[in-house]
Amino acid sequence: MKNDLFITNWVLNTVKEKYAEDIALVISHPTLNIDSYADTVSYFVPVTDKGRQFAQTFILEGRGYDIWGIEWERLERFAALDEYNITVLADSKILYARTPEDATRFEMLKNAQLDNLRDPIQARKHALESYATAKNLYTELLFAEGSGIRLCAGYVLDYLARAIAFANHSYFCKSQIEQLDELETMEHVPCSFAEKYVAVIRTSDDLHRKQLCHELISMVGHFLIQENSENCEHNFQDLADWYAELSYTWLRIRHYGQQNDTVKVHMWGIMLQNELNEVCSDFGLDKMELMSEFEYADLSRFVARANTLEDQMRSIITSHGGNIREYRTPEEFLHEV
Repeated sequence: MKNDLFITNWVLNTVKEKYAEDIALVISHPTLNIDSYADTVSYFVPVTDKGRQFAQTFILEGRGYDIWGIEWERLERFAALDEYNITVLADSKILYARTPEDATRFEMLKNAQLDNLRDPIQARKHALESYATAKNLYTELLFAEGSGIRLCAGYVLDYLARAIAFANHSYFCKSQIEQLDELETMEHVPCSFAEKYVAVIRTSDDLHRKQLCHELISMVGHFLIQENSENCEHNFQDLADWYAELSYTWLRIRHYGQQNDTVKVHMWGIMLQNELNEVCSDFGLDKMELMSEFEYADLSRFVARANTLEDQMRSIITSHGGNIREYRTPEEFLHEV
């Protein structure tokens, strides 16, 4: 503690004496320290090349210090939730400001960050991005060896937890360090997530670790779909417009099915399945399984399944007030438009 305060005072005095026009802010952000001392320096905001050169990395009596610079532009990315540890902005405090305007700008970024966390569209966007990152990491995990297995599995846990936090319009003050404790304070968390999270860390069986990660990814995926269904208002006219565009894909599947062209049916099928996965997730609908019905030797079942899903989608759209814009003749089209 004594050295932390010594370094903080040294930074403040040095900035005031030698960098008064080069550094806009000196900031305290102690939540990731072993001991979360208040009001100790963490980073600064440079505005000139001279200010950027003030960055310091050193060890004092066995304790490492990294006094780093964050540009205004990067702070804006923290505010937009586009940086990894948004706590760096959210849980920070100004120790020094070059001008009142600099202090105001910083506080406005903190407020903007809170607004983005509260915004359902922004929160869901970042929840889905975190979830997608977890799935990509799982792909790496499948091919990992040695220490790479625990590394990938650990970050799968991290990004799945982040997805849940964003779905709760929240974040982790302590980054990865106390995720389970912080999740306990959130209202909506998948049942048994914490149990499987710990099991991934405790197991010594790498195959079991991979299986647990797969189960967690599936769990969080279902959770995000359910949360979207319960908490978001959907514009089913958007879904109607999506269907109008994709209706030609259903037509293609029927056409190539009649020609018994298995390759074309398969490839248009996977395209339609991908689209169905996305809209079902976006609109909180149960997953529509199409490709599970594909049989190379008999396309009739697959085409029939596609037709059934099309009928279901049309029914969902119209029952929720969406208007499918379709015309029986060119004359009717010209009359309506």
